[in-house]
Amino acid sequence: MQHVHLLWTLHPGHDHGKTISANATSTAFAMATEQAHITATAVARMTAQANYELVDRFDSNKNFWRQGIENNEYWDGSTLVNGGVYLWKVEQTKKTFISWADFSKDDKIGDFDVYVDVKMLDAAPGDVCSGLIFRMSPQGWDQGGYYYALCTDSSAKISYHTEKEGWQDIKALPYFSHAKEWNRLEISARGSHFIFRVNGKMFYEMDDDRQKIGGLALVVELNKKNPAQIVFDNFGFQSR
Repeated sequence: MQHVHLLWTLHPGHDHGKTISANATSTAFAMATEQAHITATAVARMTAQANYELVDRFDSNKNFWRQGIENNEYWDGSTLVNGGVYLWKVEQTKKTFISWADFSKDDKIGDFDVYVDVKMLDAAPGDVCSGLIFRMSPQGWDQGGYYYALCTDSSAKISYHTEKEGWQDIKALPYFSHAKEWNRLEISARGSHFIFRVNGKMFYEMDDDRQKIGGLALVVELNKKNPAQIVFDNFGFQSR
């Protein structure tokens, strides 16, 4: 697959007299306790995320995401912040490609937490991936950057890229969800230590010191010459 950096043009019966064993009762209690813990953890994470320094629900384009008509050698379509989502509408894929929208002009982000909800429509399994680029070198994508994405074959993957060495796969696993449903991607970065989550569950944890600082972006990848729609929502960022 050819990867390119595109130029700018600038979203759960009634039962009487049932008897169960003491073991079953204790098991049920343990399960209820664990569920309560999971629920409490989820609430805590939601509370923490609500206090992020920046939360973008794409009600407007106040954060200056890439937006406009696209017609180049790779694809034809548009990017638009509208109705509470950020929509990438690919009418025609001319060549397989990867393209992104920078979060901000800060290309020297160090420690951070970030999350975003993604959904991919009108795409066959394996055709499309979307997610986040992070720690992209201040000298540009060709000098190094990490890539974390969900794909329409129900997999999640982490990669590293440089122009010299190309794409280096770090981790790829099924994530047991459906790409046409909303899924939340999260990254926590502390120095060379990274934690990746999908829908609140840890997907992978690693140490990697190839890029200590860099830019952050929303990214799409199309691997077939088919149309697709990719939707982002609820982007949150917190520097650490």
